Amino acid sequence: MERTCSHCRRSLTPMDLAGEQSEGMEAERQALGLEGVRFLYYNCPACGYADIFVDVHPLAGESAQEFHRRRADLEAGVRQLHGEQVEVIVTAL
Repeated sequence: MERTCSHCRRSLTPMDLAGEQSEGMEAERQALGLEGVRFLYYNCPACGYADIFVDVHPLAGESAQEFHRRRADLEAGVRQLHGEQVEVIVTAL
């Protein structure tokens, strides 16, 4: 999946993936027992902003309606987050 910086629109590459931050967020997700989501943290070398992509995957046996509700709930929670030069993007896969 192609990802772009939410600030300057530069295409993000695998080299821009912040592995340590992504791994930490994934470890927290697993510890909380969250399923059907994946966190990827990218740093844009062009503008210095960071993007956290929250990929939402359907769960086994989950209806389309349940999936859309879960995604909407996640997006609502993400809107509560604030960070300097950090944007959170929820994507459905």
